[in-house]
Amino acid sequence: MLPFPVRRIREGKAIIFIPDVEVDEPTKAPVFYNPRMKMNRDSAILAVSTLHRRYGRLLSLCEPMCGTGVRGIRLALEAEGVGEVVMGDLNPLAVELAERNINLNGVSNRVRVRLLEANLLLSLHDRPYGRFDYVDVDPFGSPIPFIDSAIRSCRDGGLLALTATDMPPLCGLYPEVCLRRYGGLPLRTDYCHEVALRLLAGSLVREAARHDVAATPLFSYAADHYIRLYALLEEGARKADKRLSDLGYLLHCPNCLHRAASHEYPSSRACPRCGSKMMLGGPLWLGSLSDPDFCSEMLQMARGRMDLDSRLPRIIRLSMEEAALPPTFYHIDVICSRLGLSSLPTELVVSALREAGYRASRTHIHGRGVKTEASIAELEEVLRGIEYER
Repeated sequence: MLPFPVRRIREGKAIIFIPDVEVDEPTKAPVFYNPRMKMNRDSAILAVSTLHRRYGRLLSLCEPMCGTGVRGIRLALEAEGVGEVVMGDLNPLAVELAERNINLNGVSNRVRVRLLEANLLLSLHDRPYGRFDYVDVDPFGSPIPFIDSAIRSCRDGGLLALTATDMPPLCGLYPEVCLRRYGGLPLRTDYCHEVALRLLAGSLVREAARHDVAATPLFSYAADHYIRLYALLEEGARKADKRLSDLGYLLHCPNCLHRAASHEYPSSRACPRCGSKMMLGGPLWLGSLSDPDFCSEMLQMARGRMDLDSRLPRIIRLSMEEAALPPTFYHIDVICSRLGLSSLPTELVVSALREAGYRASRTHIHGRGVKTEASIAELEEVLRGIEYER
C-alpha cells in the first residue's frame, strides 16, 4: 500500500494514478508528476513514431527516471512500433506507483520498471544487443550527469532525447554554473533560449565524440521553463569529427545588437560596427537545431491527434522554417524601439525581408522574434522602409 492518497487522471490515452497531495512544486510530491510537461511527452510520442516509420521494426525504449510512469506508458499506448519499454527510478514509491499504473493500462507485457539509479540502469545496457533504440533523459534540472551513460546505452542509429530545466544558468544568470555543467558560456540576450539549446547540443556533440559517436539534432525546441533536444546517434569517428566541426562561438554586441558566429575562437571581440566590446558565448552548436525531414514526418504523425498540446504542431512547423537560417534571432519590438519606430507585425517584417532578397522566418522561441540572414544594419534598413511606406 502506498503511504499517500492517489487520484486518477487521464493524459493522452493513459489513465494513471498520481499523488493526491497539495504541494507547492511537483518535486515536493512523494512521486514526481508534472502536468505542465505534457507537451514534452507528446513530442516524444511523435518522435518515437517517426523513428519506427524510418526503421520499420519494433523499438526498445528506456526512460531511466520515470516517476509515475506516465511517459513510458503513453509511449507504449500511443507511439507506433514500440516493442519494449524499460523504466527506472531510485524512489521505491515511484516504482510501486509506476507498476500500479502499468497494470492499470494493461501494458505489463511490454513495459517494466526497475528500482535503479538512472546511470546504473543505463550502464547495465551498455553492451552489444542490449542497447536501446530510444533513450529519454528528463530529469529535474540538468541532464548532463546522465549524458555519458545515455550515449553508451543507445545503439547505432538510435535516438536520444534530453530535457533541461536549469534555465537560469543556461540563460546567463549564472554563467560560471553553465560553464561548469555544459562546457560553454551563455549569452544573456533576447535569444538566450536559443543559446541554451545550442549549449546543450554542443555538450552532447562533444560527449558523444569521446565515444566516436556523432550526435545530430533532429528536433529541438524551447518552451515554458525548459528546453528539449532530440538527437540521432551514429557510430563513426569521421562522422563525429564532422559534428565537432559545427561547434563554435557566438559574439553579440550589447550596444548595436550586431552578432556573429565563428568556428574559431575570435582573435578580437571589438564590434566591427560600433567598436564596442562584444559578449562571447560558447563553445556551442552552430549547426541546424532541427532536421526539416524529421520534423515533416513528426507533423504527419500529429495529424488527427486532437489530444496533443495545440502548440506542438506550430512549434514543429516553425522549427522546420528556421532550421536552415543562421544562429540567433532579432526581437522586433526591441529594434523598433531603438529606431524610434512603431511596433511592426512579425509577419510583415518577415515578408519585407524576403521581398528584399533575404531569407527569413519566424522563430518558435518568441512570438516577436525573426530569424534572418540579414545583418542588423540591413534589418534596420528594411524596418525603416516598412515605416516609410506605411
